[in-house]
Amino acid sequence: MSSELSEFLQFFSPNSLHHWEPKSRRNPWVFWSESEGCENNSSSADLSTLLIHDKIRYALSNIRLSWGYFAQFWAPVKLGGRWVLSTSGQPFAVDNPRHEFAKYRLYSVRYKFNIDLDKHDNGNDPMIIRGGAGTAFLNCLTNVNKLAEFLPVWWDEEKLNIRVMVPICFPSQGNCLGVLEFTLDESKNWLGVVLLDTVKALKKVGLDVFYVQDLIPYKATSGLEVTKDEIEEALKVVCETNNLALAQVWIPYEDKNNAPFPYSLEDSKTKRLLVIKLTGYLYAVTEDEDLEPYFRFGDITPRAIELHLLTLQDYKSRYISKLGHVKLIDWDDDLFSSTSALAICLRSNDTADFNYAFEFIWTQHSNYVIHLEALLLTLKRCLPGFKFASGAELGDELDVIVVESSTHDETQKLKIFQEKSSSPMSNAPERGKKPTVGDFIAPSKVTCKTTPKVLPREVIEKQFGKTMKDAAKDLNVSLSTLKRKVKELKIPEWPGPNVVKRNRNDLSIIQINTNEEENGAIEDISTVNLNKNELTIKAEYEDDMIKFNLPILQATLVNIKKEIGKKLELNDKTYKLKYLDEDGDWITLKYDDEMADCIESSRKSGRIVVRMRVVPSPQPISGPN
Repeated sequence: MSSELSEFLQFFSPNSLHHWEPKSRRNPWVFWSESEGCENNSSSADLSTLLIHDKIRYALSNIRLSWGYFAQFWAPVKLGGRWVLSTSGQPFAVDNPRHEFAKYRLYSVRYKFNIDLDKHDNGNDPMIIRGGAGTAFLNCLTNVNKLAEFLPVWWDEEKLNIRVMVPICFPSQGNCLGVLEFTLDESKNWLGVVLLDTVKALKKVGLDVFYVQDLIPYKATSGLEVTKDEIEEALKVVCETNNLALAQVWIPYEDKNNAPFPYSLEDSKTKRLLVIKLTGYLYAVTEDEDLEPYFRFGDITPRAIELHLLTLQDYKSRYISKLGHVKLIDWDDDLFSSTSALAICLRSNDTADFNYAFEFIWTQHSNYVIHLEALLLTLKRCLPGFKFASGAELGDELDVIVVESSTHDETQKLKIFQEKSSSPMSNAPERGKKPTVGDFIAPSKVTCKTTPKVLPREVIEKQFGKTMKDAAKDLNVSLSTLKRKVKELKIPEWPGPNVVKRNRNDLSIIQINTNEEENGAIEDISTVNLNKNELTIKAEYEDDMIKFNLPILQATLVNIKKEIGKKLELNDKTYKLKYLDEDGDWITLKYDDEMADCIESSRKSGRIVVRMRVVPSPQPISGPN
């Protein structure tokens, strides 16, 4: 044992710490104690709790970061009738066993974060504080702050000056299991890289993080889901046509959770306006570009980049000449000098006054005025139902604020599409003439999947008997476009490959083409119950597979979970159900009214068996939701 490690462990005497040495130069030292997870927890360390701690240890050992970081796990425990987060007895990791880290660890274990929504005060205990890991736990959202509080007087802020709180869950997105804290040297660890590597390490051990996409208000905003699909396809075309590195779209989100959150426009205790990522497209133009950490950062945490928030507020377009000052990725010198961005605020006819902030990033030098015009006209072709939130059309003369990224100065402006309007774009240049700017930036060969297409009912009906995915491919449209057309034509359901046209008043028998098989979902006809009044359910759990029948009128979620629990000897609170829909996606079942969608989806896909998957969702903590 080295003298450095021996001195580090001496700080924790008389308690004994176990440790794993780093797997490589970039992996950390991982430490834990014998009493891990037991301290102040009346339920002691049950099997589920120990399983979580084992997973955290292994995840920490697999994380690969640069120098200058400290990580520890905060777990929920009950103290004197109050739920708090404590790191006492929990695993922690360091880049190397330094004295400062030992002191910070001992300092941290003295404190608890309040997570009890019924008890807002600290009960006269100065060691119970609010914010930090508590905020991340209650909001189920990763949170990033400067280290301004919860610091010992001797702490050197110049070295470790930023803290990232990452709430952890099982992949089924159940209760929050605890919070991973990373205290970092911002100059050596880029946030996007930290979060991307953390997610990869957690997934290896069967854990996951919460994603902001769960906050997208699909139900509250009519047409948002279809609009999102259109945007996704448009971003792909715009990036590949204009050689953009990536494109992302952000939307406003009003957080009404009472837990304070650092990324907000308003200092209100009841609501905060956040910016969350709706969708995006990552397009690697060269092998040297590694923008994935920047791209994935928005999947995990709301953003408070001033650029996006201001665009959503004032509707002004902004061009950022150098984006490298944003510390989300390890920008090298070449990338730093050539990475530019454009942020614009648009609205769709389908979602009325709902605002979308589009962010485009490219990493190559070019005539940026021509480049911006090219980008916007390609976007116009792809999203004909969109216009600027200010009311202007894409392609009209536009004022763009030029942001000096190092100072955030916005005194300069540029005009694009001067003396142009959004009326029909110019045709190809006459022979012998040079192309105009408009010709260069919006070549007539560019085709977007979302351009309105004529799909008569008789054309669509010729695709009946196929899956919707295959039909969309044959019609050369997106799946979302086909779904929208089917809805517009008021076609009640999509006849799948195994459904024979039948009288809708006589649905007692389902006929099957026994020569077809869809991904193994169709069984031998002799083994399947064909009575329409009964539902056949096939559920898989790890290596087990069960099958049972229920009368259609009794096929509620409660009854199905009761039957599955009985056959697999599972408590219905320890797992969740997913079903296979007509698109081949696994959809989570939470409520009884979703069973109708489940059954209808199986019918649309031509299956006579409802396929389900049992997803473990252990509940090691009975504390606050």
